[in-house]
Amino acid sequence: MTAHSVLKVGVAFMQKAVTTAPVLDRARSYMHIAEVLRQEIHRMDVPVGARLPSERELAQRLQISRPSLREALIVLELQGEIEIRVGSGIYLTRDALQIVPVPELQADDVASEASLMGYSPREVNQTRFFLESGVAAHAARFITHKQLKALSASMATMRKALDLRGHSGDKPLADADRQFHATLASTTDNRLLVQTIEDLFDQRYTPIGGSMHRLFDNQLVWQSAVDEHQAVYDAVADRDPLQAQAAMQRHLTRAHARLMAVIGPH
Repeated sequence: MTAHSVLKVGVAFMQKAVTTAPVLDRARSYMHIAEVLRQEIHRMDVPVGARLPSERELAQRLQISRPSLREALIVLELQGEIEIRVGSGIYLTRDALQIVPVPELQADDVASEASLMGYSPREVNQTRFFLESGVAAHAARFITHKQLKALSASMATMRKALDLRGHSGDKPLADADRQFHATLASTTDNRLLVQTIEDLFDQRYTPIGGSMHRLFDNQLVWQSAVDEHQAVYDAVADRDPLQAQAAMQRHLTRAHARLMAVIGPH
C-alpha cells in the first residue's frame, strides 16, 4: 500500500468516527453524557443489584451512539455506581442518588474539564493521527544524530519492557512509548508542539483512558504496537519522510481500531 493510500484509508477511518456520530454525541462531552445517563438510570427506578437495560436500549433512550454510551458507562463504573460484567450485562451497584452528580459544563469550562478527566479517547486518537503523521515526516528530514540515538534507546526500552511485561505490567511500556513520541516531536524544536503531543499521550493515564486500555492491552496488542513503532523508527532512520508518515498513520489507525474494538462501531 502506498503512503497516499494509507493516508486516504486512515483519514476516512478517523473521519467516520466523527461524522457518523449522532449530533448529541458531538455536542456533549462524555462527562456530560455520563451525568445524563446517571439521571436516566435514576428515573428508571432500578433496584441496587439489578441488571440495567441493554446497551442498545440505553443508547436509544439517550439518542447517542453506543461508543459514546460505553465511554459514559466506564465513567459511572469508576464512580462506583455500576458494574460491567462481560457476557452478562450492566448491574446497578449503588443508588444513583448517592453519587455526586457531574456538574453540567458551560463552553468556558471545557478546558478545565479536559485537565481534570481528559477528552474522549476517540477525540485524542483522532487528533494524534492528524498531528503526529506530520511530525514523523518532519523527523525523517531533520532528526539529529543525538535524537536518533534517543529514539533507538526508546525502542530498546520498549522491547525490554515487553519481555518483562508479565512482571512489570504495562507502565514501563507506556512510558517508553511516550518517550518515543516525545522524541519525534522534539525534532520540530517547537515546545508547544512537544507539550501538546505529551499532553495528548498522557490522556491514557486519565481514569477513563486507563480503564479502556486495561480492557484491550495484552501481550499481542503490545507486540503489534512495538512492531509498528519499529516501522516508524526504520523509516525515520532511513530519512524517508513519506514512509515515516505512512508508518505513523498505520500505527495510529491500528491503535484507533484496537480502541474501537472495545467501545464498538458507531
